[in-house]
Amino acid sequence: METLEITSVDKTNKTEKMTESKKFSIKKTSKELLSKWFHLMTLGRALDEKAPNYLKQAMGWSYHAPYAGHDGIQLAIGQVFDRKTDHLFPYYRDMLTSISAGLTAEEIIYNGISKDTDVAGGGRHMSNHFAKPEWNVHNVSSCTGNHTLHAVGLGRAVKRYDHKGVVFSSQGESSVSEGYVYEAINGATNEQLPVVFVFQDNGYGISVPKKDQTANRKVADNFRGMKYLKIIHCNGKDVFDSMNAMTEAKQIALETSTPVIVQANCVR
Repeated sequence: METLEITSVDKTNKTEKMTESKKFSIKKTSKELLSKWFHLMTLGRALDEKAPNYLKQAMGWSYHAPYAGHDGIQLAIGQVFDRKTDHLFPYYRDMLTSISAGLTAEEIIYNGISKDTDVAGGGRHMSNHFAKPEWNVHNVSSCTGNHTLHAVGLGRAVKRYDHKGVVFSSQGESSVSEGYVYEAINGATNEQLPVVFVFQDNGYGISVPKKDQTANRKVADNFRGMKYLKIIHCNGKDVFDSMNAMTEAKQIALETSTPVIVQANCVR
């Protein structure tokens, strides 16, 4: 995991201490926790592979964006998310993120086949709009990247009312090209808000390679130079690297009330 220091000098010492120790590794992680992660990842893959069959049989799933290749980072987002204090804005590929955050297999399927028992929206949403509002897993727009603004608005409320929690906003790398994503991150840095932006970078937009979207090889580098912003790079396929990155990101956002970008390199 590679980290870049935030550009605020008075917070450098605190963030340096945070990066010294890595909590998760194959040797440091308990067997019970490893077993839990294995179960979540196995369940997620089973649903991920089943969803296209519902679509082919015209039983539901108006579309499906598989998350395979994003396993590490999605497990990690859900594991560091605390539904009692935090808020989560997932994007359409965040099936394992949602399962890791606590959604059941039934809730995922009800969403996919638009049943009225769907906890995200009573069957009125498109599939892959994962949410559970009562757990602070929020509904998002079909306009990719738009929810970054909603996350920052909620981050403003978290800071305004001195709530001890973090807002997580997850998205693919191509949606970072959207104007409202820049608006959101600029606002989060300007107001120093506890928002963690996760870029799941698999190298492709919906139909074009990343090089057609941005000049930088790593899209998070588009935001280098913004004051109070911490950027962390990790391997989104590696559970331990992703867990360490997300744990660090949450800790920084909580303790310094500043935004963090986690760029997770994935495959598609």
